[in-house]
Amino acid sequence: MTNEIKELRAKLDLLDDKISDLISERVKTARKIVEIKGRNDMPKDDFSRESAILNRISELHPENSELLKEIYGRIFDWVKNH
Repeated sequence: MTNEIKELRAKLDLLDDKISDLISERVKTARKIVEIKGRNDMPKDDFSRESAILNRISELHPENSELLKEIYGRIFDWVKNH
């Protein structure tokens, strides 16, 4: 394996650590919102908010728009159902 590949894989490992930390933090924060909604008899689903998030991240990264929509959709579902 070349040094270039080793360096790039090390960079990917650091990025994966950051991404997984951020996803965990997002899930924890979103679960708090779901908990508050439950205490206040509010529906878990807020499709307009989800749509706004998807639109915002799609505009930030149009080159990965479809992938990000899939990832965020999965996160939204996970938080509401686990």
